[in-house]
Parts: sequence; C-alpha cells; structure tokens
Amino acid sequence: MYQEYSEKEKKLLSSYSTLLENFTTIGMEVWRQKQNSQEILRHDLASLFLFRQILEMGDAISVLFKAGCINASKPLLRTLLECYLQLKYLFEINETQKGLQFMYHYETRLKEHNEKLAFPEKGGSYYEKLKKDKHLKGLDLPKWQKEIFSKNVEQINLAQNDVAYNDIKMEYERISKKRKVKYWYELFDGPTSAEEILKIVEEAALYEFIYRDCSKYAHGEDIVHTNLQGFDNDNYIIADLRDLRQLDTVAQTSIMLIERACLLFVNNKIKDSKEAVARFLPFVLEAQSNRMETIISTL
Repeated sequence: MYQEYSEKEKKLLSSYSTLLENFTTIGMEVWRQKQNSQEILRHDLASLFLFRQILEMGDAISVLFKAGCINASKPLLRTLLECYLQLKYLFEINETQKGLQFMYHYETRLKEHNEKLAFPEKGGSYYEKLKKDKHLKGLDLPKWQKEIFSKNVEQINLAQNDVAYNDIKMEYERISKKRKVKYWYELFDGPTSAEEILKIVEEAALYEFIYRDCSKYAHGEDIVHTNLQGFDNDNYIIADLRDLRQLDTVAQTSIMLIERACLLFVNNKIKDSKEAVARFLPFVLEAQSNRMETIISTL
C-alpha cells in the first residue's frame, strides 16, 4: 500500500521538511515583527495576508514531506505559487493602491456571498442554485440568520464608501459594466491571469513548468504519468501511495518559492532588512547547496 523508503530517502525527506520548516518559522517571526512594529494601515493588509498564506502552505507542505506525500503537496504548491506571484506583483510599483484593490475586491466578494444568503429572491442566490441539488433542495435559513447576513452587507457597503476607495470603486464599477471582475490585480488595466503576472515580473518559467503541472494534477487531469510506475508482462503497474519520484522537483520548487517570498517581504516591509536577511542566510545557503547538488546529480 505504501512505498518503502531506504535510509537515504528517509534522510532526504527529513532534510527537505526541516529546511521548509526553518523558512516558515523565521518567516512567521518576521511577519509578527511587522505586524507589531507600528499601526497597520488598510493597504498593508494585502502583503500581510499573502505572506501569511505563503507560510501556511510552506508549513503544510513540510508536514506532508515528513510522511512522503509528495504528489499530494502539488495543490498546496500551486496555492503557494499563486500567492507568491500576487505578492511579487503587489510590490512591483504602487503598493498602496494595489493593497487597497486587494481589500476592496475581497470585501466585494464577501458582500456577494452575504447577499446570496440574505436574499432568497436575488438572482444567483444559493437558494436558487440549491433547487438543483437533490440533497439540499428546499433548504432555508431562519429569519434571524438572514438578518445577520443582511447587516453584514450594510457594514461592507459602509466600509467601501471610505474616501480611500474612491478611485478603486469607480474603476470596479467601470469594469463591472463590461464583465465580472475575477481578480483584484486586473483593475487599472492590470494582468488578467497568473500567466500574465509571471510574464510581467519576468518569471514566466514558473508558470510553464510548475503552475501548469500543479493545476493539471489538482484538477485530476494529469494523474497518470505521476502514478504510473512501469510495465510488467504487458500490464500497467500503478505506484503505491507516497511515491517519491517527483520529490526533488516539488521540494526544490517549494523551498525556492518560500525563500524568494521571505526575502521579498523582508526587503519591502521590514525597516531593518539586513538583520532579518541575516536570519534567513543559513537556510538560503543550504537551499542553494541543495539545488546545486540536484543539478550536478542530473548531469
């Protein structure tokens, strides 16, 4: 049922897991330092949430590595990459405006969710959609719960009427007349996909070789070659659980993204960046050494 690992493989799994854990541990300490250092403004929240989510994914992947669950890490790696590219784009230029775009878009989505629960007659409400669900058909909520969701909508409307959102609100309304706004970063003629962002930040290879692969696996479209071990007397052999053949690819990419994200956050959000970078330095050097060993072993 499960793969049996050699002592060398167990050591490698532990090494990758520990390195990821070290990055996320120091990353969270730096994150707390920023959160506690001064008053957090609304536009700061985007970087704090994105970086925290990157660390959350890194922490989860490190736990899966300990058990040898490499393929199962791919959906988490995809989310890690998604948040990394947003963080990178956020810091490119005009972080203040982009940070507000992030929050306004979040609040808009949250408002839409509450509206679908508060108002059964609203087009696209959950009640309308559940009519096609054989298990939850006819589901309804008590009046008092709907009133809570309705009040949530009112509070979000008040928040979005803040003068700081004026330009973003106008831009949102302009685009919404043409199409639904899917991502916060597409406002003001921004990119409309992860692929476009990675081209803008000049890291297109991450999309072509990592994002595509992880997406196909997460959607159940490409689960054959990663689990097909070979042939035996003209029969397929499907690998047991916790196969390690993609360990280096998934681990090296996860560590590289955590490393880049940590340094990116430090250089853009921490005043004494030299001291913070120094804390990451031993792990950066270890990661670089691991990458070099992997490259040499493939030659």
